[in-house]
Amino acid sequence: MKKILNWGLLVVLMMIFAISCSTQMTTLENGKKIDNRLVGVWSGSEKDQQIDGVSKKWDMTRNADGTFILDFVFTQNGRTQETQETGNWWIEGNKFYEYHEESGKTDVYTYSVLNENQIKFKSQSISVGMNNDSYEFTDTRRK
Repeated sequence: MKKILNWGLLVVLMMIFAISCSTQMTTLENGKKIDNRLVGVWSGSEKDQQIDGVSKKWDMTRNADGTFILDFVFTQNGRTQETQETGNWWIEGNKFYEYHEESGKTDVYTYSVLNENQIKFKSQSISVGMNNDSYEFTDTRRK
């Protein structure tokens, strides 16, 4: 009897694990995968990583359909400039892909979900020049 209960408990735990993993990922009609934990409005910032003397802040809205809107605020020598970029995002394994419509280029990052409100990204291949080969940042959930 004890063996049957242990087996039943194991089956239930495996089912819960399978369900929780499957809800994290969605496959879009185009075959690309979305990690649902990354959907939402996220904020981040960095200073001097891309260009010395430049600080950058952003809000990124990642939608469940694989589209994004990225609002940047750049500040250098007391002057501020705002820009907006749009595109598509998807994941493959632990890599995050960000295709920018404006440039026609795709940035690639490894990512790790630190908790439900923070994601750490590390550049693998990005279309803009950087001061730093190991560009890293953490996005924090706003919504």
